[in-house]
Parts: sequence; C-alpha cells; structure tokens
Amino acid sequence: MKIRRYVSVALGALLLAFATALPVRAETLKDQLVGVWTLVLSDNVNPDGSRIHLYGSDPKGILTFDATGHYTLQIMSKDRPKFASNDKSKGTPEEYRASVVGTQCHFGTYTVDEQDSSITIHVEHATYTNWEGSDLKWPITIKADEVKFTVPHPTIGGPGVYGEIAYKRTR
Repeated sequence: MKIRRYVSVALGALLLAFATALPVRAETLKDQLVGVWTLVLSDNVNPDGSRIHLYGSDPKGILTFDATGHYTLQIMSKDRPKFASNDKSKGTPEEYRASVVGTQCHFGTYTVDEQDSSITIHVEHATYTNWEGSDLKWPITIKADEVKFTVPHPTIGGPGVYGEIAYKRTR
C-alpha cells in the first residue's frame, strides 16, 4: 500500500513537472482583439496636449473584430438631436450636420502586425466617405480588457493632431 502511494505521488510530481515545462503559446494581438468592445473614449489630442471630446463627454460606440479578419465600428455622440420632422429625408441643415459630425461608422477587413503592435484596417464603407477604400494603420496597445488605438490622421483636426480611441471588452 505504501509503495502504491509513493508511486502515485511520484507520478503526480512528474506530471506536474512536465506540465509546467511545456511552452505556453502566448496569445497574439489578433487573438486578443477578437470579440466585442464598448467605447470608453474618442478624443483628438492637440499638439499642446489639450483634448477635444469629438463625440461629447459620454460617447457611445461598439467595435467588433471577428477571427476571419472582419471588423465593424460605430461611434456616436450621445446628445445628437432628433429630427423634428420624424423623417430622415426631411431634416434641417442643423439636424443633418449634427448627424454627420456626431457619428463615425465604418466596416471592412483588418490585419495585425505583431512586430510593431499595429492594426491596419481596410475601410470598405464609411460614414466619412473619404476613408472608403483606404488602408489605415493605427498603433495599438492592449492591457487586460482595454484596448487603445492611436489615429495618426483623424477625420477632424489639423497638422499635429492625433486621435485616441479606447474600448473596454464587452462581457
């Protein structure tokens, strides 16, 4: 009986030693990105460090990456006015402006460069039509359940302005 116990303990220790010695494959950036993300921040940062909240102090948005290399992104200002006519085709110039400036949506495909921690998104279609057909390369950082993108050339701003977009993983 004692021998059986010693053999069991020895086998257990041997299995534990093998299990801890096996290399563990670290998740790639792409693996970490796959899923659904909720917007936390969408700011432009001016050369002097000051920030502009492009979609207000409480922007709303969602970002989805799938494992096949497709993405979709929607960002909206929480405080966009409703159309008084209740008809999208009969808005006022102010309602149309608020709708366009207060919204950023696009979708397409993406690739991740593990070496320089960046993502390149190929924008198929976008509410900002100037981005359609473009490849946008953004530096990316992921810490736990938060991801941050740096947008070198945002849709609003000027020379020296860059965008910061941050998301939290949706559970």
